[in-house]
Amino acid sequence: MLLVIPYPNNISYTTLADVDQDELHTIRKHILDYVDMVCTGPWESNELDVLHNGIRVRLGRQQDYFMLKLKYGTAEAYK
Repeated sequence: MLLVIPYPNNISYTTLADVDQDELHTIRKHILDYVDMVCTGPWESNELDVLHNGIRVRLGRQQDYFMLKLKYGTAEAYK
């Protein structure tokens, strides 16, 4: 399952080239640290998963989606 976790305050970037890369790295690290803490199944996300509207995460278990949905409410899932 693919999940896009939105950036804080639902920020969306038109182009990632104009974004402060240190700030983006900090946001990504914060999101992925939380994913690592709550997910019990396999999951994956890499540098190419930084999107204009959030961070893409591949989940191996449906139950992990529920835990992330509790925190990030507007996270979109793609099957």
